[in-house]
Amino acid sequence: MVISPRGSKGLEFDGVTILEPQLMLDSASARVGDLYVAMTRPTQRLRLITTGQIPEGIEG
Repeated sequence: MVISPRGSKGLEFDGVTILEPQLMLDSASARVGDLYVAMTRPTQRLRLITTGQIPEGIEG
């Protein structure tokens, strides 16, 4: 299932995969809160997949 961070607000999932998290912050309509919401939806597994840098403040 693919869902936007805003669409996932208030929901929980066993696992969440976030593609290109830095792009979420760089886009014109970006909000840091969107990345936070996406990263706090999983109850068991969180995966960040990127070809570039992981956003500052996130430890790998």
